Amino acid sequence: MSNHPESIVSFDDIYLFVLIVRHKGISSAAQFSGLQRSKVSRRLQELEKALGHQLLIRTTRAIELTQQGKWLYEQTSNPVNTLVDASRLMREHHLTPRGRLKVAIPPALGMTEIFSQLIEQYMKEYAEVKLEIEHHVQSLDLRRENVDLQILPSYIEPLHDDYIQQRLIQIPYSMVASSKYLALNGCPDNVAQLNNFHLLASRYNKSLLPQGLDYQLFSDDLNLLQRLALSGKGIALLPSILIEDKIKNGQLIEVLPRTSFTDLTITLVYPTPSYLPEKTRAMVTLFRETFSK
Repeated sequence: MSNHPESIVSFDDIYLFVLIVRHKGISSAAQFSGLQRSKVSRRLQELEKALGHQLLIRTTRAIELTQQGKWLYEQTSNPVNTLVDASRLMREHHLTPRGRLKVAIPPALGMTEIFSQLIEQYMKEYAEVKLEIEHHVQSLDLRRENVDLQILPSYIEPLHDDYIQQRLIQIPYSMVASSKYLALNGCPDNVAQLNNFHLLASRYNKSLLPQGLDYQLFSDDLNLLQRLALSGKGIALLPSILIEDKIKNGQLIEVLPRTSFTDLTITLVYPTPSYLPEKTRAMVTLFRETFSK
């Protein structure tokens, strides 16, 4: 047995090591943690000494993980996230939700009355939370982008398997056109006949239609699709909740039954498995309550 005392590994130093890797440099990690760069560098050296392995190869422009450093980061990154989130939750427990909450949503959802009302209600109940709403059609790296919640259509997979996924709602779609367009071009009897018409569709509903259809216009701008349908430029497949009023007042006419298309499933995605800040938990609850109605 060795007579030399074993070096003690500090959890704080492991946390700083995770920050260095995550922020891609000692200077960035120092800025994030509010410490001097020299102190972060010294504590990294102390960690390497305690472990008996070099963890990082330092260059003037970047850092590179050694094999041992890569292994340590893989083992400690998620536990560090959990511990930090747990301590943050304890500090925030029973406190009024506050801070910044960043939510990423598909543009299609942002155009709906139901989402506007949800945000209005959240702002009324949690006035000390600063909201950032971003429109994205692709899955985001939520931890790296500092996004608290993302709403995704079911055909887009989250970037990481450990993200929590909760199904919110299934959105029905309507195939619609103006009376002017139908008077000039007739009306399809089934989905297979759509190739004989000017079809207006988006990425959100392409998965709901048969493969091989020819599109007159393909765009993720649902307002554009709706405007073109209203002006008689073609037949558009749009979320029913977006155009319900236009159907009721006769501006748009449904040309095929809604049962002709699969509903689009919308999923709520967030990265933290257990320890949600109160501001995030409140938004998750509001989403679930709103869409369950």
